Amino acid sequence: MAKTEKDFEQLASSIVELVGGKDNIAHAAHCLTRLRITPKDTSLVKLDEIKKLGVIGAQMIGDQVQVIIGNDITEVYDAFVKASGVERVAAIDENLDPELTKKKSVKEVLGSIFPAIVSCVFPILPALLACGMLQSIVMILTNFKIVPADSPTIATLTWIYNVAFYFLPIFVGYAAAKRFGVKTAMGLLMGAILVYPTFVELVKAGAGYTVPNPGGPPTVVPGTGNAGYLFGIPIYPGDYTSTIIPVIVCVFVQSYVEKFLNKIVPKSIRFVLVPTLEILIMAPLALLVLAPISHRLSTAFAGLLITLFHIPGFGPILICLFSALYPFIVITGMHFNLMAVAMAMGQQLGKNPLTSVAGFLFQYTQAAACLAVGIKAKDPERKSLAFSCAFSDAVPGISEPGMYGITFKYKTPLYAAMIGSAVGGLIAALLNVGAYAGGPPNLFTWAMFINPAPVPDPMADLKYMIICTVLGSIISFVATLFLYKDEAADAIDKGV
Repeated sequence: MAKTEKDFEQLASSIVELVGGKDNIAHAAHCLTRLRITPKDTSLVKLDEIKKLGVIGAQMIGDQVQVIIGNDITEVYDAFVKASGVERVAAIDENLDPELTKKKSVKEVLGSIFPAIVSCVFPILPALLACGMLQSIVMILTNFKIVPADSPTIATLTWIYNVAFYFLPIFVGYAAAKRFGVKTAMGLLMGAILVYPTFVELVKAGAGYTVPNPGGPPTVVPGTGNAGYLFGIPIYPGDYTSTIIPVIVCVFVQSYVEKFLNKIVPKSIRFVLVPTLEILIMAPLALLVLAPISHRLSTAFAGLLITLFHIPGFGPILICLFSALYPFIVITGMHFNLMAVAMAMGQQLGKNPLTSVAGFLFQYTQAAACLAVGIKAKDPERKSLAFSCAFSDAVPGISEPGMYGITFKYKTPLYAAMIGSAVGGLIAALLNVGAYAGGPPNLFTWAMFINPAPVPDPMADLKYMIICTVLGSIISFVATLFLYKDEAADAIDKGV
């Protein structure tokens, strides 16, 4: 549940009271997750009462009270300073607590990756939901002939709803900066570097592009192979618009660069010199190493799928597994590189039985899982968000709000959606369902499953796909009702 400024103020006031009041506080600071209070008299601290305030935890480390807040630590610390009157100090760069600095296992590291991704996107959900809803309105207006598709108003609304998705790296850069302890402006700057118009044009020229040619085949413009040069090194022409993983990786690395620079640069010149050195270090790292790696991995993944699909007898298994794991493909941004897979399969098989099938199953099983959460949730904000996410998935096909706000966040709805998608994918494979055109999966693009060839039943694939999607969605809905626990969601929200 999203917290308000009033919530932070109430929590801070309660903590001040339970540590013995303003007069008992000698010092207060914070790190990435904890409020650290040094009381004058530790006997006045009511630790058990602090634990009941809805915080993640509280403990005494020596003479210091540590209240574990989570991602809202900056807001809580600001409210605490205001409530207690203590002097504001800079965030602690190093967390010296043994239980937090101990070496983590591979399982613990992998288990923290997706929660970190979710926390980097969750704060920007209002913008994604707003643009998703606006896209729904535009689709309804044009598909039902209420407003002409070539209307100037529709053209304007179209580019407006695309803003949040095109400039997604900038929004994510802001949230990732808060998540990893980077100055907000520097996180925004890192995202903006990846989608700056001049760079996007250089990427287009480097990768090559096609120009529509009415009445004939499109003209293919060959690429130069790079998107300019930096220090004489060619820049890989990767398109990072509408992506999240490249900027998250960049800001994560940036957090360590910024902390290192804050240690070695004298305080008197830190304000100017640290951000300057930071961007001089991070820009080459981002453009030459970090962002290209994620893009190349996506491209390699697409090639692997085509190879696996052509292994005799492995096609149905691949479709089943691919459909189940499609949420992870989307959250890592690899789905943006699946166009080559769709085109190759369309040319070789006459239709695309993999990516389009998995895409539609993903949208509607996730919508079903969100709907089930909305029905079971007691918290009004969570209920409203879940219903909005279900609509966003089912109508305009905007999956980000549902992924980052519900399924990946609470996990059990994700597992339920994966089960439904796996069943739907397996049945679709056995029925040889495929799409005959491309496009994003949503309420208005089902026609891509209509066979344009003169066959006895051109609607066969569409009918079978509807059956598979409905069945998968029902399974996901029922599974979510059983697996999702509102109490567990409450506990997760306290740390988000």
